[in-house]
Amino acid sequence: MKLRIRNKKAAAAQFFLHLSMAVLLICMVYPLAMALWNAFKTTYEYDISKFYPTLPLKLANLSTAFSKVGVYLYNTIAVAVFGITGSLFIAALASYAFARMDFPGKALFFTMVLCLMMIPGILTLVPQFLMYRSLNLNNKLIAILLPQLTMSPVGAVFLLSMFFKALPKDLFSAAEIDGATDFQIFRLVAVPLCMSILITLAIQQISALWNDYIWPMTVISTNYTKLTVSAGLIVEFRNLYSQNMPVTYSGYLIASLPLVLVFLFGNKFYIQGLISSSIKM
Repeated sequence: MKLRIRNKKAAAAQFFLHLSMAVLLICMVYPLAMALWNAFKTTYEYDISKFYPTLPLKLANLSTAFSKVGVYLYNTIAVAVFGITGSLFIAALASYAFARMDFPGKALFFTMVLCLMMIPGILTLVPQFLMYRSLNLNNKLIAILLPQLTMSPVGAVFLLSMFFKALPKDLFSAAEIDGATDFQIFRLVAVPLCMSILITLAIQQISALWNDYIWPMTVISTNYTKLTVSAGLIVEFRNLYSQNMPVTYSGYLIASLPLVLVFLFGNKFYIQGLISSSIKM
């Protein structure tokens, strides 16, 4: 009798657990689905049926939205390619030096890197803006690119340092015996072994860049053609298409597609990088 009551309680608890998970899943997925089907409606259909899909689909919304957000996508892709590539290269070089080389002040410099990780980025917003303004870099795309090279490597240095330290020393010793220089060991031994964690960091940095609008809106106040996609969406659709929500949703859809594709193609490496970094640490 007690066993039967216990089984009923367990079944009831399992039912409520699954029900809660289903409700939470619907709350997460439904707004995304709503944004997707609203991107293909007319304004009239949106006004009367925004909470459920309708046919036919108005594909012209995509071309209208792309004509407005295309330049912002190109800016974001350019910053992502050059900025994140440079950021990871700098982070990998610094991490290899901290992990595999001895030099004066090594512990002090690494502690300084850790201290930089503790400072919220929002605290450096005003000093950064004043510095870029004094260098006459405001309203230029390079003002968005440079922080990717100077600020983004900080967190990556710590993670990659732990990764390089956990690699077998015999690999590096064998390369030294073969006459390889430090840079050759870094390029031919260390980097290939950490490709999964580098791709993981690249995906994280691309996601942060794609969603950041505070810094672009701060440093670019007049030349809006130099904005990245998140800030460009705000500028482009808050006035001209504020009454045409389907076109606005189409702009959000187009802006999201590159990020979704990056995650889909890099998902395998992303998971491998997370797992390997957690094991190494």
